[in-house]
Amino acid sequence: MFNCKNDTIMKKMLLTLMAMVTMTISAQAITFNEARREAFFLTDKMAYELNLSYAQYEAVYEINLDYLTALAVSDDIFGFYWERRNEDLSFVLSSYQYRTYMARDYFYRPVYWQSGFVFRVYTHYTDRHHFYYARPSHYATYNGNHSWRNNGNRSYYQGRTYDRNSAIPNYVPRQRENRNWHSNRNTVVNHNTNPNVNRNTNVNWNTNTNHNRNSNVMRNTNGNQNNANRSWRSGNASQRGRR
Repeated sequence: MFNCKNDTIMKKMLLTLMAMVTMTISAQAITFNEARREAFFLTDKMAYELNLSYAQYEAVYEINLDYLTALAVSDDIFGFYWERRNEDLSFVLSSYQYRTYMARDYFYRPVYWQSGFVFRVYTHYTDRHHFYYARPSHYATYNGNHSWRNNGNRSYYQGRTYDRNSAIPNYVPRQRENRNWHSNRNTVVNHNTNPNVNRNTNVNWNTNTNHNRNSNVMRNTNGNQNNANRSWRSGNASQRGRR
């Protein structure tokens, strides 16, 4: 009976320990939304420095996202997921682009461990809101369709060709992503102050009206002067007649 109680206690402790380990791994693992944002940021900077075409840009985004979503523990950073990423990229990039990629540590080793996953690219690109290019066309829909796991445990990109001349669309921030949204609110306020400007315009219009009135007065004055000139001429003419 004593042994049964001990077995029960041990099972409970083991289950508790397993739950704690699972919670720790879950807390450390990268969520899909986070992985998608980080893959976009990383791919955007790779496209800028490696001069990727649009076709390459789309493929590199997929490869980066597949790598980041596979990370669960620190050992995954430089495990076979990292090796698969490098192999996939070797099929997409030119030899010159791949050499440049390997020379950039924040591209070649984009993640390191420091009580969690840390992205090395932010040591070089500190503005997390700045992007050069638009999101990949399948940003919201790609979910590992071309990963090794879903492609018979081999590279989907091997043997494929990629157009090197297609241009990537420029980045156009959406209002929710615009870090200057306070400025947008100021713009609205400026629009609200436009009626005051219109009021000033009305005042100027009234001033112009007064100016017109002054002009009328001047015309009237000129008219009186003309009448005076006519009277003076008439007086001179009558004096000449008397002579």
